Amino acid sequence: MSASSAKLIVALPSKGRLQAQSVDFLSECGFDVRRRGNGRDYVTSLAGLDDVSVIYVRPDEIPARVEQADAHIGITGEDLYREYGDGQPASFLLMPNLGFGAARLVVAVPQSWVDVSTLNDLDEAAMVFHQKHGRTLRVATKFPRLTRAFFAEQGIVEYSLVGSSGATEGAPAAGVADFVVDLTSTGTTLAENHLKEIAGGTVLQTEACLVGSLRAPWSKRATAALEHLVEQIEARKRATSQLVLRFSVPPRKGAAIRRELSGTYNCVPISWNGNGDASAAGGVGFDEALCPRMRLYDVVKYLKSQGATAIVFDRGEFIFERSSPAFETFSRMLEGRVAAAAAKSPAEN
Repeated sequence: MSASSAKLIVALPSKGRLQAQSVDFLSECGFDVRRRGNGRDYVTSLAGLDDVSVIYVRPDEIPARVEQADAHIGITGEDLYREYGDGQPASFLLMPNLGFGAARLVVAVPQSWVDVSTLNDLDEAAMVFHQKHGRTLRVATKFPRLTRAFFAEQGIVEYSLVGSSGATEGAPAAGVADFVVDLTSTGTTLAENHLKEIAGGTVLQTEACLVGSLRAPWSKRATAALEHLVEQIEARKRATSQLVLRFSVPPRKGAAIRRELSGTYNCVPISWNGNGDASAAGGVGFDEALCPRMRLYDVVKYLKSQGATAIVFDRGEFIFERSSPAFETFSRMLEGRVAAAAAKSPAEN
């Protein structure tokens, strides 16, 4: 990326289900992906954000491309970020848990290993196997870094890694490995390959995330585009998890209801007139709050018990806050990196 590049460069997955899910997610957030050209010769942008260019990159390469400043930000799986980008000095997990691409990285062994159902069983089986056969158990995985870290944390040392470039779950049947560490969402593919998860063997729960580059040249246009993008994504995510509650209640009960909604039901009052104010029309306050979708019926039952009427829940498309927590955190990281670089620079004479 040239230092003069002004646009925000966004790396999206180039293939597979994650590509389709990323495009759908951005569309739901109000940013339709626009393509011009055919085949490999196309350029892409985001409708509604003029200062953005999109590049398509293999999902497992996106952490490195962001680290190397080929892109300002990128959408990839958190599993791929943790494997290839976590701990790198110039990349940062800007927004975890985007809400799609959910999976688990798990330890799975052949179903025929009837005596192995937990990590402790696997540790014992590995030691016995080494004593009996003079070699360690082989584990096939596309995630060697995460696998090593997990086994080290669990105290498992009797194993050797086998790299996997194809379908990892087929490695034991092919005789390439004895067991696997692989991604699963439903467990169906593991079962089809006669594998089973073991208790305590979840290495990582993962879903799509947004990563950002601390090394990229951040122009004012790129920074403003990032703020727009991130703030609108946050607003959309709030809208999918919260509902706008409207109801009326006698003013004398307003303060108690507000405390209960906040403390017990995790609602956030946004407009509150039912607080004993005599100016409320007809002696009734009309109030609004944001409430978790999962607590909808509990909130309705409580409000009805307190004499509330005209209880309405609305589904908003976007719910914006005063500022963007993710953008502000990333901005502070950028400022800190700039300050650290300036402190290391030799003093000018």
